[in-house]
Amino acid sequence: MKKTAQFIVFLLFISISFTIENTSDGILFSYNKKAESVFLVGSMNGWDENGIPMENNNGVWEITITLSPGKHTYKFIVDGNWEYDESNPAFEDDGYGGINSMIEIDSNGMIKSSTIEANRTVSPFNKKIDFNGRYFSNNIFSKNETERFMLNTPEHDLNLGINIEFNSNFTGYTVLNINNTKEATDLWKTHFNYKRTYLRFEADYINVIGFDNFGMFSFDNPLDILGGIGYNNYKFGYDYSGAYIETSDKVSVHLPISFKGQFIFADKIGFDEDDVTAMRISLSLPRFNNNIISIGKSDYQYRTKLINENIIQNHRNQEFDLVYEKDFQQSNWKNSMKVKFFAEYSEYENSNEYFDQDSLESWMDGQNIFLGSHIKFPTSLKIYLSYLQSSLELSETEIDFKRNRIVFGLDFKIKNLNWNFNAQFWENNFHSDFSWSNYYEHVAKTDANGRWFQEYSELSFEKYTVLGYENGVLWESDLIYKGRFLNHNLEANIRNKFAHQELFSNPKFVESVVVFEYEISSKWKLKTDTRIPYYNDSFLDIKTDFSNDQDIFISNYSEISYYLSDDVWLSFGYGVNPKVINPITDQFYNKGREDYLNYAGQLPEHLESYYVGLGDKIRNAEQSLADEKSISIQAVMEF
Repeated sequence: MKKTAQFIVFLLFISISFTIENTSDGILFSYNKKAESVFLVGSMNGWDENGIPMENNNGVWEITITLSPGKHTYKFIVDGNWEYDESNPAFEDDGYGGINSMIEIDSNGMIKSSTIEANRTVSPFNKKIDFNGRYFSNNIFSKNETERFMLNTPEHDLNLGINIEFNSNFTGYTVLNINNTKEATDLWKTHFNYKRTYLRFEADYINVIGFDNFGMFSFDNPLDILGGIGYNNYKFGYDYSGAYIETSDKVSVHLPISFKGQFIFADKIGFDEDDVTAMRISLSLPRFNNNIISIGKSDYQYRTKLINENIIQNHRNQEFDLVYEKDFQQSNWKNSMKVKFFAEYSEYENSNEYFDQDSLESWMDGQNIFLGSHIKFPTSLKIYLSYLQSSLELSETEIDFKRNRIVFGLDFKIKNLNWNFNAQFWENNFHSDFSWSNYYEHVAKTDANGRWFQEYSELSFEKYTVLGYENGVLWESDLIYKGRFLNHNLEANIRNKFAHQELFSNPKFVESVVVFEYEISSKWKLKTDTRIPYYNDSFLDIKTDFSNDQDIFISNYSEISYYLSDDVWLSFGYGVNPKVINPITDQFYNKGREDYLNYAGQLPEHLESYYVGLGDKIRNAEQSLADEKSISIQAVMEF
């Protein structure tokens, strides 16, 4: 009986996706199944059956529109057939025995409670309870000392998500997990383990979410006092449990301006004294002449008790921000031109609170000044520019640090070609006694935000060769071409990353990645992904010389996939797969090689202590990646 039950749930795994999202241009609607044509139809266009045509973007149908505040219902017309949005948990009866998908927009033009958009398939048995999921199997054959490929322990990872709608105002969601490698046992001996959950309650004037280990929340101030954590930009909530409270749109109805309040009370899982409290209040003036002005204030506080010491450490961060938006429209323009300016000032203090004293002893304080803008032109171009000044001082020693950073970027899209480019330049001003440990902990790892307790690092792999210098430059380019070859879909992607010590100096590190994906047929796809790193770092003593075969670390991953459907596929690969599951979010992301390098060289752990010897660590990690010979067989099923 136990094996039968395990086999039944073996086909289930939670896959959180986002078919409706907030963007700077409006609300993005997506439909990710194969189709010849897809139209968006709903209350926003009077249910006109001609619909709003959606564009096919690499197999995903998308359209971005602006919606007025309030409730909107919608469906998709797919190849002439009406379908509700299976990935939107909000719906209502359509009056004809079916359902309409629903979306609510707040007074700022944003999706109401957008942080809990979860992929969901309505159960045919009970529309108040449903399951959805993804099963993932990974089998890797690695070469051993005899040069034979031997099968490592196969990994089977299964998450089961249960979504319950108690009533229209009260919903819940829970994720259970099975993973044989985490339990270090055979699959048939594994157990369902609790992973994360939330409960959501909507009242007349407030919405309340109770959460446990669920990354759900971000404040929309530019510097992300809450959320936007680490290089991977995680939302707040992972490894924490607590309550989130926000005001509903009904509050603004009684006010001359739009008002939104957000509050977080959380505790770190497994720790008794690691507490987070945060709040944000934002006000928006009524739109006039296509202008929007909003102001906000956020506050963030973290408290933790030092082990075996009678000391509470505090982090307190406060910020003020201002946003101005304006739309320009001409009769001969297809779309409007959107201009946005934003500014923010934040300051933080780290202090110790002793049990036998009433006062706080400050040991660090800092501030950030941020200015930014972006312009989206009516056709194919979006550009953005920002300036950030960060400074901090360690109070006891009066050791200080200051940094100025400028970021520039653009997104360009025309026909079959997409180009994304961004560059950043920074200038550091160090105190002569500013040690490596101070620099790494308070600048490189946390980006000078003062959160010494932050677990997820801000340090990406391409920054390793420019750590600790007075100046640094990073820039990257991502060029994508999508077309057809021999009547089949072809995608070519060239990604480049450069790290310089000075603006016009030779690069210390260059990474080039070339990816080709070709659809052999409707079922079979072929992919090659080649990475070519280049080093020119005298201090770390790692230099690539192609003519003398020195420090050359080219790696390649090749894969052929068979798709039984859009949601079920099997792949055969050779090499280190760049696309892996993020252990924090459970989502696929393209950082498999970076994760491999960090793990093989133990690079983050090394940098916690010292910088000397980093070159040898990088060389060993790169050589391990280049020499890795493995065959992988992966199976994925989503629904």
